[in-house]
Amino acid sequence: MRVFPILSAVLIPLLLSGCVASKIITAPFRAVGTVVETAVDATTQTQSEKEEDLGRKVLADRKEQRDLCLDEAQNKQERRNCKDAYDEDD
Repeated sequence: MRVFPILSAVLIPLLLSGCVASKIITAPFRAVGTVVETAVDATTQTQSEKEEDLGRKVLADRKEQRDLCLDEAQNKQERRNCKDAYDEDD
């Protein structure tokens, strides 16, 4: 009957030694840090991602300008000129 309290008194200091206690105490903070790093990585853009987005926007603008030019063309020659002007960049 007295073995359990004595055993507990001996084991508790060993379990809560500096190394183990520091791991227990810092574990929640490390987990939160990992979650924050992941969230920041998910919300930030790399330079190449920014360039890809810009490229897509430029291509969409060019397509829109070409479509407007084709809509405003009065005859086949003007339509051909629109296609030639906007297809040179592709």
